[in-house]
Amino acid sequence: MQPLDPHTLFSIFEKGDEEVYKEHNMEELLDNPFVLMGMVLRGIENYHTMDLMHLKHFGKQYRDVRFNVRNQFFNKLFGYLNRIDSTKFETKYTIAKSFEKDDVFNGLNVLLYYFEKREEYEKCATIKKYQDLLEKDIEVVA
Repeated sequence: MQPLDPHTLFSIFEKGDEEVYKEHNMEELLDNPFVLMGMVLRGIENYHTMDLMHLKHFGKQYRDVRFNVRNQFFNKLFGYLNRIDSTKFETKYTIAKSFEKDDVFNGLNVLLYYFEKREEYEKCATIKKYQDLLEKDIEVVA
């Protein structure tokens, strides 16, 4: 069996939402905060599914590269979150209508906890900023 390469292990997700939007000439949606948040939340779900599958299938071999894979994947997801322009939230939309409150906070908490453990506090501050914005949006709607 060949050794697992942490740089290509999750390559199935390399052609992610971004490329699909570009293929269908819908690139303008990549500036939409709700599309980007959806990419983050779906990415976290996908990561956990693929992580469990690889752990079960490859065992120790996957454990050896698991940290690097998670780091690459979560940094990519943070990149989507970081692209959200909080000054462009439109009042006609609320995150609560697009996503479940618990899903948003649980997803962001996964990233927050991960970056706290790595002591990447600038990323934590960005994640917390979006949690605060979303909480404000959700409270208005609730």
